[in-house]
Amino acid sequence: MPFIEIVEADETFDLWIGDSKLTLRRFDSETYKQIEKKYTKKEKNFRSGGWIKDVDEYAVNEDLLDYMIVSWEGIKSPTTGGDVPCTRENKLKLPGSIKVRIIEECDADHIGDGKKKEPADA
Repeated sequence: MPFIEIVEADETFDLWIGDSKLTLRRFDSETYKQIEKKYTKKEKNFRSGGWIKDVDEYAVNEDLLDYMIVSWEGIKSPTTGGDVPCTRENKLKLPGSIKVRIIEECDADHIGDGKKKEPADA
């Protein structure tokens, strides 16, 4: 079993899904906190005297996905067959199952797990 690794801001790793390669980076709690803070509204509850915290979870998830995906190769348009540029807008158009896989990989304990990172036919 590999060691647990800390998360460093400049680390990246490649995730191959079929013939597509995504260059990703993990996120730490501070990064998540900064993104969440950007989309959090606090309102005074005059009845109880406390604060009501309202977080736009959709916006948080979109920013987090944009942060995790550094670049990609081999992402294609289904209508033109051409390569799709790695932009925020296109990152949000990835299929849900791919987004879940990216989040799982970027929340891993380590990136140096010894698994083969290249496609099978490379």
